Amino acid sequence: MSKRALYYIDNHKIEVVHTFFGKEKILLNGRTVSKKVFEVGVEHLFTIGENRYRIAQRDISYGEKLNRFEIRKNGSPISLVNRLSRKPSHQMFIMVVLCGLGTGFILGVVLYKMLWPTSGV
Repeated sequence: MSKRALYYIDNHKIEVVHTFFGKEKILLNGRTVSKKVFEVGVEHLFTIGENRYRIAQRDISYGEKLNRFEIRKNGSPISLVNRLSRKPSHQMFIMVVLCGLGTGFILGVVLYKMLWPTSGV
């Protein structure tokens, strides 16, 4: 499973993806433009048209209050709002199946005890 941070810059979709294998890659409109081993301080450089972009992870001490990444366009920081992109469909499906199985089991036990009460023989 991978974590993603999603940004939109000048009508382009930018995704920062952390893979299970310890890689961090930058996707520009779904196409990989930079891939590096994930470590503190790693920077990704790429261009869109004539503009140069740099994406780097912010200091962890900022916490969740700010964007996790700092993005600069031609050396100047960009003010962005990001969205964490998650694909909950698999997780939600597993949760629904587990809840269904648990509920079915409990209902089965209750019905069994109601329909076939044990006699004190």
